[in-house]
Amino acid sequence: MLHAVSGALRRAGAVRGGAGKEAFAELTAPVAGRLRAAVALQGAATAVGLVPFLGIWAIAEAALDGRATRQRIWAWVAVVVASAVVACAVRLAAYAISHRADLVVADSVRRRIADHLSRVPLGWFTSGAASRGLDALHNDVGDLHPAIAHGRLDVAASVVAPVAAYGWLLFADWRLALVVAVPVGTSFVLYVRALSGAEERMRLVPLGMLAVSGAVTALVRDLPTLRVLGGPGARRPEAAALRAADRLRDGLRTAVAEQESRGARANALISPVVTLTLVLAVGTWFVSAGWADAVDLLPFLLLAVTVSGVHRIAETGSSLRLAYAAAGRLRAILDLPTLPESGAPREPEGHRVELTGVGFAHEPGTPVLEGVDLTLAPGTMTALVGPSGAGKSTLAALVARFHDPDTGSVRLGGVDLRDLAGHTLYRRVGFVLQNSVLLRTSLRDNIRLAVPDATDAGVAAAARAAGVHERILALPRGYDSVAGEDARLSGGERQRVAIARALLADPPVLVLDEPTAHVDPESEAAIQRVLSRLAAGRTVLVVAHRLSTVTRADQIVVLDRGRIVQRGRHAELLARGGVYRELWRALEGDPPAGPVPAAGRPASAAATGGVTR
Repeated sequence: MLHAVSGALRRAGAVRGGAGKEAFAELTAPVAGRLRAAVALQGAATAVGLVPFLGIWAIAEAALDGRATRQRIWAWVAVVVASAVVACAVRLAAYAISHRADLVVADSVRRRIADHLSRVPLGWFTSGAASRGLDALHNDVGDLHPAIAHGRLDVAASVVAPVAAYGWLLFADWRLALVVAVPVGTSFVLYVRALSGAEERMRLVPLGMLAVSGAVTALVRDLPTLRVLGGPGARRPEAAALRAADRLRDGLRTAVAEQESRGARANALISPVVTLTLVLAVGTWFVSAGWADAVDLLPFLLLAVTVSGVHRIAETGSSLRLAYAAAGRLRAILDLPTLPESGAPREPEGHRVELTGVGFAHEPGTPVLEGVDLTLAPGTMTALVGPSGAGKSTLAALVARFHDPDTGSVRLGGVDLRDLAGHTLYRRVGFVLQNSVLLRTSLRDNIRLAVPDATDAGVAAAARAAGVHERILALPRGYDSVAGEDARLSGGERQRVAIARALLADPPVLVLDEPTAHVDPESEAAIQRVLSRLAAGRTVLVVAHRLSTVTRADQIVVLDRGRIVQRGRHAELLARGGVYRELWRALEGDPPAGPVPAAGRPASAAATGGVTR
């Protein structure tokens, strides 16, 4: 599953034109009829918009021939005004339809992606690939707008106006029409080459911008530490950000320089001055040679510039190509594999968690877990410990079905997690991440996020059980204080709010991923007291970074290189030696000499207060 997710996101960064065009057609399929109607209206408006030129020519011809009468002139004036009004009204209708279609597509795509992401493995959201995909999503829906609301209409106008105008010029004098075709055709070819030559490089620009964004984010995040430490290493993140920016700048400079060089030559050939000068020079020659009358030059003077606008087809095509690339990246997100849902979901019996023969790999050939057999009994607390990279967080994530195992099974109450409905699983399994996020809303609403109808008393009881109640009351507005505004909490305090949130939801199975990894000593002591009470009536799994926080766990499981190498209680493992004793010595210091004392009552024996919703 995860291999497919990674592959889909890699494809999102390198979308080819054909796939992007197909993706664009699929995303805009619900409004395809509206867009065709808008294009037809735009074409009609463009054609009608040429009628005023015809009227001007007719009035001038009548005046030069001496056939002009007041009635005839006013008739043509009426035609000119009416056609201009009709063209404007029809064009406005076309753009109204296309903009409405754009709103429908944007809303539809956002809803589809939101619905799809709700069924994507939760592990995707904690990966680096997720940030790249979501960054693309943030911009790509907006990149569809120019193509839907404007692009096709601009193409229609860029095709109809030159073709209709050139048809008229051919009718007026095919010889002069061929003269006009020479610079127009040459310029069009140069424009196409200018745009297509830089297309491959421009396709890499979004990835370059994401690289710069990531490097700058890392620099800002680490800046306080770097400034305090100083030294040569302190400038490495800054250098990385500058290198990413330089690569993006060089790529843009190359692509833009090539495009501007060819585009400048095309503009020079098709500029109004060049076109009109050519028409006047050749037309004067035709008149002096008796091959044409002076009045025959008027359509060319009026419409030659319109014919030269054919190059706008190539210019408009660039916005379409950008939209196709954006559509391809959005399609890649919609193609992310989802967690399969059972057609006949079952209900678990009890809250015993069993892992049997579990194996998992983020990438093929590099297993993170192998042959894991583990039972988490109800009413007990199990601690996962081990060296960095041993697979502790991955194993915990499998219990909450952030991913599905590649081999073996994870069962809750005797039922494979893959046979549980999503709402059933997450009603029974709570998860507290090591870097808990608080929403920018009141602390009260943050705590009752999973239980919106919880009473204030229930919220306070959960906060009290998590050891954060007094800290919240000390804030200016207490539970009404908004996280990130007037509630500036430390990492440990945010972690305790997240634990309070989980306690209020009251899941019978609770997974905590290194809850004390980034907290201060005071918060660590408070969280340790909470952990000692959590196991009563619950199945608790704790990923422990600091071994001192789990000495009272009913079961300590030691992972090393993806395998369980030891299990037992704290005193037993210290006495036994091996990986656990070495970890203790490295993290906590030498254990006491002689027999290792018991660590006190197991967590399952500790009492806990109830939380009222």
